[in-house]
Amino acid sequence: MRRRWRRVAASPRTLGFAALVRLVSAQRDRWILWLPAAAASGAAAWLAAPTDPPRWFALAGFAALAGAAVLIAAWPTRARNDVWEALRRVGAGMCLLGGFAALGAAAAEIRAAHVASPRLSAQLGPVIVEGWVDAVEAGEPRTRLRLLVHRIEGVAEPPRFVRVSTPGVRAFSAGRAIRCRAILRPPEGPLAPGFFDFARRAYFERLGGTGFTLGGCRPIALPAPAAWMDRARLWLAAVRSDMSEAIYAASPGPGGAVAASVVVGDRSHIPPDVNEALFNAGLGHILSVSGLHMSIAGGVVYAALATLAALIAPLALRLPAQKIAAAGALMTLTFYLLISGASVPAQRAYVMAAVALGAKLIDRPAISMRGLALAALIIVLATPDSVLEPGFQMSFAATAALVAVFEAWDKARKAAWPLPTPGPIVGSLQGIGRAIGGALLVSFVAGLATDPFALYHFQRFSVYGLPSNLAVAPLVSFVMAPAAALAAALAPFGQAEPALQVLAAACDLMVGIARAFGERPEALRALPKPPDAAFILAAFAIMWACLWRGALRWAGAPMFAGAAALYAFAERPVLLFDGEVRAIVAQREDAAWTLLRPYGRSTFARDRIGAAAGLSPARLNLIAPPEGCAEAAVCVLPLRGGARVAVVTAAAGFADSRLEGALVITRLRAPAGLRARAAAVIDADDIARRGGGFVYVKEGFVRLRRARGAARRPWTPP
Repeated sequence: MRRRWRRVAASPRTLGFAALVRLVSAQRDRWILWLPAAAASGAAAWLAAPTDPPRWFALAGFAALAGAAVLIAAWPTRARNDVWEALRRVGAGMCLLGGFAALGAAAAEIRAAHVASPRLSAQLGPVIVEGWVDAVEAGEPRTRLRLLVHRIEGVAEPPRFVRVSTPGVRAFSAGRAIRCRAILRPPEGPLAPGFFDFARRAYFERLGGTGFTLGGCRPIALPAPAAWMDRARLWLAAVRSDMSEAIYAASPGPGGAVAASVVVGDRSHIPPDVNEALFNAGLGHILSVSGLHMSIAGGVVYAALATLAALIAPLALRLPAQKIAAAGALMTLTFYLLISGASVPAQRAYVMAAVALGAKLIDRPAISMRGLALAALIIVLATPDSVLEPGFQMSFAATAALVAVFEAWDKARKAAWPLPTPGPIVGSLQGIGRAIGGALLVSFVAGLATDPFALYHFQRFSVYGLPSNLAVAPLVSFVMAPAAALAAALAPFGQAEPALQVLAAACDLMVGIARAFGERPEALRALPKPPDAAFILAAFAIMWACLWRGALRWAGAPMFAGAAALYAFAERPVLLFDGEVRAIVAQREDAAWTLLRPYGRSTFARDRIGAAAGLSPARLNLIAPPEGCAEAAVCVLPLRGGARVAVVTAAAGFADSRLEGALVITRLRAPAGLRARAAAVIDADDIARRGGGFVYVKEGFVRLRRARGAARRPWTPP
């Protein structure tokens, strides 16, 4: 009997099972990394739900599932069966994952209740608006002002913030009290199905209205806000504005404008053509104060303080130099967060950097997947609304990929055969090579990890994003970051101008690289929007590959291939339109795309709707409208798949016989009898209720997908 058992144990099937057990056992300390992912999934599910779930549901689910996990893990048993132990652990783990998903949903529910504030329910104006300038977004020919509201004429409970566009460039600086005559309306929802929901972001930012001014605004005298946090907010905004002006004054031009954006997050000086070139080249992330800026600023300060502390013998012998450097870097990043405007990406990056520096203070590894998971959990519980933001998803995807690569590289380095210590010259060259290679590897890995998210959220792909980032990475790490740190150190003594000029010169060089790549006609490639299932599977595949260890992470490859297959074979819309019918993109019978702009000439709506169809702005500029549709009251087009669309721009067009059996789109109110004649009618009432949409046609059958549908949430436009 013993010999037979030995033969069975040595069989290939048994050996394969043993290898699987070893592979799974190697992940024992990695299961906890999935808890923040579960919390983020729960928060995303709560935010994406069409209606508010019951108030007790999330917290009750968390209590029940967490209690079940503890009960299963602690239940006494006399059995020593390994299979039973494994099943018990899996059961407890699944309950704990479900509990954290419910915790994320509960955090989103609490956050939504906490930020609830008055907002406009209908268009208002012209009315007098008084308030303090909280932020300035300069543009041409109008400037956007975000106002901390003091009073709105005729509104008993005004919103906390409103945003208005006013004529002129940089008409007012932050902190000034102004009075405007404006037309306001509630924040708009998503432009089309699956697009970014500005109304949701506005709700969580307490932005209760947007609009435009009639003429310019003028400064007035107002008492300081009653709340001390509002006074501190305006003071920091004024300091940030003054710093931006000082940086730009030290080196006027594109370089100085980019330097102001890099240091304090103020993009108001950047010319539109420079901004476009940077984004087309895939360098737009450098303009936003985020993880790149926090990591570089913290790294430079940490390295400088650690080196300085090590050079001072009494200090180095009595105090831990690395902990002093970590504390100094943490204080520096806190100051940097405040002067940069404390935007959501900056707050997210600060939490991640603070967790890394805090790990150094308690003698833990600064770069670890557990530290990243802790930072993600803190952000999800504190600002659960950010989980649907592209910045949250892209930053954590890039960071997780970098940490996973770092772990694999560190393991390979420790397993490598030790080499003799090189001489000073060879050692210096190796150090420089490793630094440059590391910067290039960071850009390469981060770009690959974030491309699926950029495709889903922006439907655009920068063809030269990888080479442009590889070219700029050493410049940012070895010139721009040290120059910015030196300028900050010399600023209290009034000697920051030389360092600022070096920073601006480096930014000018970066702008030149962006122009070389971003101004080429093929630099920006638009791709159709992926379906939700493909995006979720791709994101899960990236998490799987990053969070697990060893050969198990390669199981993410077939998942990613499946996501690519779902994207390749997904059904594509043949007609797309925005929520105000400013742009209609349609695919004709011959599969060629055409563009209709029956109401207005909004380039933004045209570019966003065209991107969802896989059409770049350069290609849209070459598409001419159908013949005979420019001034006609009705324009009828046959669509790919056998259906017809009729766009009605005047009331006389409703009598046209060609509307029979067609999909009718109009911004007018359709007559009652039209619905009996047409295949479907999208008129003013329908657009106001359901927003933009995609039209799918298969064998003559028309299917509509709308932006809002039946969703009713606190942030849904009225």
